[in-house]
Amino acid sequence: MHKHATVSLWQHAEDGSYEAELNGWKLHVRWAPDSPDRRGAFAWEATGPKDEKAKAPGPIEEIEHAMADAEAHANKASPVTAEAS
Repeated sequence: MHKHATVSLWQHAEDGSYEAELNGWKLHVRWAPDSPDRRGAFAWEATGPKDEKAKAPGPIEEIEHAMADAEAHANKASPVTAEAS
């Protein structure tokens, strides 16, 4: 089962890509159109609070999957800890 993106988190950018911020990470999902040697696909990139860089390991067919993968990276890289009450 694939996780779902938090769609309300993502904002449509002027260039047609999508951006979000989560746990101090700036997330960016872009579409790479078809070319003679490859099929079009989505990819994500992330920049962390200490300028760390991360990106999708390969092309992703569905935008929601790209968004969910980017969110998962931000959550794994900067987990939110719950305070004990």
